[in-house]
Amino acid sequence: MRKPTTLKDVAGALGMHKSTVSLALSGKGTISAETRKRVSQVAKELGYEPNVLAQRLAGGVETTTVSILSGVLDVGLATEKILLIQQELSAHGFEVPLYTWHSYSASKENSERQAAQVRNLCRQRPRAIVCAVQRLPNAILQELDAYQARGGVVISYDIEVPYEWDQIVFDREDNAYRAAKYLLEAGHRKLGLGMSHLREPVSPTDPQAHRLQGFQRALAEYDVPFRPEWLFHTSTYERGGVELAKQFLVLRDRPTALAVVNDYMAMALMNELTQAGVRLPDDLSLIGHDNQPIATYCPVPLTTLTQPTEKIAQAVVAQLRKRLEERELPPQRISIESELVERQSVTRPKEN
Repeated sequence: MRKPTTLKDVAGALGMHKSTVSLALSGKGTISAETRKRVSQVAKELGYEPNVLAQRLAGGVETTTVSILSGVLDVGLATEKILLIQQELSAHGFEVPLYTWHSYSASKENSERQAAQVRNLCRQRPRAIVCAVQRLPNAILQELDAYQARGGVVISYDIEVPYEWDQIVFDREDNAYRAAKYLLEAGHRKLGLGMSHLREPVSPTDPQAHRLQGFQRALAEYDVPFRPEWLFHTSTYERGGVELAKQFLVLRDRPTALAVVNDYMAMALMNELTQAGVRLPDDLSLIGHDNQPIATYCPVPLTTLTQPTEKIAQAVVAQLRKRLEERELPPQRISIESELVERQSVTRPKEN
């Protein structure tokens, strides 16, 4: 990525001293209107943006605002994590506004519009930006990286991204790998995966791509072939579970076990299959993800893997406070792992 244009670059292009350029851009000093106009024009052509974060520190002014940036909110754990982070930061005296969008779109036009909004957010000089990176386009991540290069603080969480800032990573690939491995260790060799639709083109910040990789890695370790017809792309939450059930029931050759990417989808799937005469876990073993409260109260209590939202939120806040106190530390990558919660929805298959 190209380095941001500096005041020195503008001064060099104009053949002026940095202090003259600085005064011209700030509106201070006895600089002629003609010179101000010329400096402003060259600065714009070179893409120069004032380092407002450095100016803020030089002036001894420090905001208490920590902005949270997220993609589309949901009714599940993504929103729960944001609320926990807001509560933790508020308890430490920060103001914590949330910035999000009403819909997701990978189009170039939409990405550029959202990136411009993030650029404006950065110009507001928050103390730091906490970012839920899943499904954010590269244009936004690049804006955040440029903000940090100008002296800002970025803490991201959930999906790992190729940038040199602090990251709290919930390893969804490992999460899906462990779910599939648990079913394989129970003796299943006919495994399916139910998850939300993959975005096109596939983005490194799409959690579904990570889940599919983990699932396939477990199959490969046991020399079990991946069956594309047993990869069920659905909506999310309860509607997705109903869609998955319809896809499952029309199959003649069915998997004996399914890993489903959230517990609400698994619950709806379980209800639909039970009404259709499928016995769980005798005819189909089922494992969910997230360990939502509903998992305990499914018709057959659901074996699942946790997504430890409190640990994630606490790690984000702890690393942010550490970063604000020690700016010179190298970027940290902290991994948060899931735990298996065994209940009654998985048993050995009747036949392989």
